[in-house]
Amino acid sequence: MTLPLWHNLMLNPLAAFGILLALGVIGGQIAVRVARLPAITGYIVTGLIIGPYNLNLLNQQLLNEASLFVQLALGIALFEAGRRVDLRWLRVEKTLLATTLLYCLLVFGTLFALLNGNGFGAPASLMLAALGMATSPIVVLEIVRESRADGQVSERLLTATALSSLLAMAGFALALSYTHLSADHSVEDGILMPGWLILGSVALGLVAGLVITQLNRWLGGHQREAQRVLLFGLIALLVGAADMLQLLALLALLVAGMSTRTLRHGYTVSEPGILSLSHVFTVAFFVSAGAHLSPQALASHWQLALLCLILRSGIGMLVWWLAARGNGLSRKQGAWLGLALSPMNSGSALLLGLGIVSLGEAAASFSAALMAALLINEIVAPVLTRLALRLAGETAGASHA
Repeated sequence: MTLPLWHNLMLNPLAAFGILLALGVIGGQIAVRVARLPAITGYIVTGLIIGPYNLNLLNQQLLNEASLFVQLALGIALFEAGRRVDLRWLRVEKTLLATTLLYCLLVFGTLFALLNGNGFGAPASLMLAALGMATSPIVVLEIVRESRADGQVSERLLTATALSSLLAMAGFALALSYTHLSADHSVEDGILMPGWLILGSVALGLVAGLVITQLNRWLGGHQREAQRVLLFGLIALLVGAADMLQLLALLALLVAGMSTRTLRHGYTVSEPGILSLSHVFTVAFFVSAGAHLSPQALASHWQLALLCLILRSGIGMLVWWLAARGNGLSRKQGAWLGLALSPMNSGSALLLGLGIVSLGEAAASFSAALMAALLINEIVAPVLTRLALRLAGETAGASHA
């Protein structure tokens, strides 16, 4: 037997996943115990340090090979976020739906004007503004879980987060259509492909929701462990099927979660958060997300990225402060809810390829701006969300206002 030469040893995907988890947990605990920050911030900073743009402990190839775990974490969070949207409740609480829609439209319009005014061009500005409407389900769910937040603000926050992600996915597909048509691409690229992205993803999500509901009904209410395993497997299948069919997995998962809440017998789907079972993947997701972020992109776009965060947070606080009474909240609670919506959807990076293909020469600036915005958001926004929930008096140990 020939002993391996140490200088020839290379990490494999399993070892890379182990590093993501081990160093991520250490970084998260340092953030919590030393800096009094959310564990998410520690995960992301750890990824930023060990990623290809710094220590290069995990190179781009290893991150790509470990992307399966990242997609699973995001898939579970999006499904869980979809489960929080009760369409029957929204028929009664129409103000919540209208407030979320107004918030998203104002964010979209403001970000488009800012980006277009800074020379990004209409196509790239439209796509970036559409992605900027979405609040990150996985960040919000993790902060709510970590801080044990509960109450009116938290419930409305989770619903608004899922709705903003739905609107952002639809907006991105329409912006993609405009980009193809303005570049004189074929009708197939300009109309059929975006239509397939939206309608196909919604249809896949509805079918998945129906299958999940019927299988859970068949298992019965006493098979909770079996239900969780089945649900995990079906979410993984949905992520894989969306990838094979070239659909928006983010949209399909949200729709699947919503449909299991709305369809008949949807109550049979295991209610205890599957997110708690997937914490392993959640840690890997945030460390990997940090590793993908480029400080070089931040160097050229940090002012714009910071301004985007300030505008999103400011618009959120203003809109929800004005609409607080109609949503059954105090003015202060409304403002804190708007601040809690600050985290931009980390899954936006998964749509980067679609945007780059359609933009041509403008792709480089589009990619750099998105990475800079995500870097600022993923480090700062989780802190803002936890602070907002604490000030709203909904976290464990918080004093209720």
